[in-house]
Amino acid sequence: MTDDTRPTDPAIGADVTGDQQWRMAARRTLTRLLADQLNRVQVSAGQQVADFTGAADIAHLTRLVGPSGRVDVVENPGQAHLLVGAGGFDVVLADRLPDQADALAPMANLLRSGGWLILAGTVVAPPVVHTSVAGGTSTTVIERVIRAIHTFLRSPVAPPSADHTIGLLIALGMDHVCTATQTETSRGGGPGCTLYRHIAQPLRDQLIDAGFTTAELSQFDRILTDPGIVLSIRGTVALHAQKSTA
Repeated sequence: MTDDTRPTDPAIGADVTGDQQWRMAARRTLTRLLADQLNRVQVSAGQQVADFTGAADIAHLTRLVGPSGRVDVVENPGQAHLLVGAGGFDVVLADRLPDQADALAPMANLLRSGGWLILAGTVVAPPVVHTSVAGGTSTTVIERVIRAIHTFLRSPVAPPSADHTIGLLIALGMDHVCTATQTETSRGGGPGCTLYRHIAQPLRDQLIDAGFTTAELSQFDRILTDPGIVLSIRGTVALHAQKSTA
């Protein structure tokens, strides 16, 4: 997904429109991936679905299961035990990649034999510059600064990778595990690049302490306004797995 919206570039920090647009676009991407996963597992009339995502297209999901089906919307996987009909759901959806088997097990326990678990979530991808800015200016500083930003903002527990989640699913006895990844990009001056410019501002002192010069940080800010670049920023991973029928 490439954003084409280029909001007017006011003083950095004054405009939150780019941030809002980018987050909304990421949410729409997640919703589309969930819809694709529902299609892949062939959700049909009469089935029972538990949705923990808050991102699924409920109207579409309700149409798929029809009046004879059922969709239970729950705020988070920690409330799985509150659902009636544990062990009888055809599909369970969640919008994160759990890093422990005990976080996956309650959701898997909701499924009937042959039912499908669908997981989806946004992951941070290494920044990749796809095109050069006018004049051949080096874009290496973009990758360096963004990697440093990710280091500063990283939570104490690193998010699990898709491969790690696949391993957990297989350990739980799930079959037919399949993943799909969509990379999101931003053109210079667009919402994604604007968001990174805004994030870098309060981290400026930390970035300088990490060895960046003021000239490099100014170059980083300037390049991210140039429509001559397209930057891969992050990806969304979705996967499905079937509860063993054995």
